[in-house]
Amino acid sequence: MKAVTSSVIKTAIIVLGGPNNNDGSLSLIAKSRCEQAYQTYLKMPAKILCTGGFGAHFNTTNHAHGEYTKRYLIELGIPESAFLPVALSRFTFEDALLTKPLLAAENITAATLVSSEFHIARVHYVFSHVQPNLELTLVSAKTPLSEIKLAQLHAHERAVMPREVKNVQQFIALQSQKSR
Repeated sequence: MKAVTSSVIKTAIIVLGGPNNNDGSLSLIAKSRCEQAYQTYLKMPAKILCTGGFGAHFNTTNHAHGEYTKRYLIELGIPESAFLPVALSRFTFEDALLTKPLLAAENITAATLVSSEFHIARVHYVFSHVQPNLELTLVSAKTPLSEIKLAQLHAHERAVMPREVKNVQQFIALQSQKSR
């Protein structure tokens, strides 16, 4: 009998952070991302990596935003043993940078990125350049906000993309210098 070898793909679900209130309660944006991550987990159990540390625009409490999302996901029913350490990021580009060593430590080669529908294109752009060897799947959470607020969030995404392109270009140039 011939032995069959296959490469094992280890997967993680990365839940991108969103705002929380001053008491640590999650915003509708953050909750919708968590609820989508939970539904994704039910279909395909995997390690969970929550992002979000501290920042004036999304979390001014004494606890990391990722800890709030982790707690919410545990309340939804994901076992605590499924979680990787929280990536203490402040923005999308740091999400990609700071998740990289956490995924590498677990030999994870594929990730399902969960974020809001207005944010997912930027997340994909950044992660695909910062972690080009990571097999990516995108899952968009529907954000329960008014059309006006969603239009403002889409406009924000368009406005910050040039910054992300610059960040990615600088990152690639630095990586190129390091490999020489």
